[in-house]
Amino acid sequence: MKKILVFLSVLLLLVGCSEKETKEKEAVSSNHWQVSPTFDIPIDFAGKKGKYVLIGKEGRLGFLVGSGSEDDIKVDPIIKGKPNKYMWHFWGNDDEFDGPLKVVGINEKGEKHKIIQADNSVNVGISPYNGATTHVPSTMEFPTAGLWKLEVYIGEKLFGDIVVNVEEG
Repeated sequence: MKKILVFLSVLLLLVGCSEKETKEKEAVSSNHWQVSPTFDIPIDFAGKKGKYVLIGKEGRLGFLVGSGSEDDIKVDPIIKGKPNKYMWHFWGNDDEFDGPLKVVGINEKGEKHKIIQADNSVNVGISPYNGATTHVPSTMEFPTAGLWKLEVYIGEKLFGDIVVNVEEG
């Protein structure tokens, strides 16, 4: 009888662990992530109307992925293994921008990578730009293609997240 109870206990433990693993994999599965929308910021190119295109959450955070005159807007893909400069835009209350910018990327496999790690001595601060409360230039590079969830921190606080699609080179 003891052997049966031990066997059933081990079996239940294995089934429970398997279900937990499956749920964790589903949590980072691309089926649960949708690429964040793009939005425009109107700008003026030496007297000609144009737009900056950002990916993120309009009115909260985003980074520049394209620009152009109103009739010729170019959006650049994010390419695996290719470092690129990006201008982040943030909207919010002044007290939210005290601390360094940090972006942690989580790929579809659930692997975490520091995508941006600013110098800890440099606070984001307030620097209005294109109608945003503040902006921060950065360089980002993604080691793999696929969907990436970017968790954006200012100081130790999560400011928001963005999901991007990184393409093969």
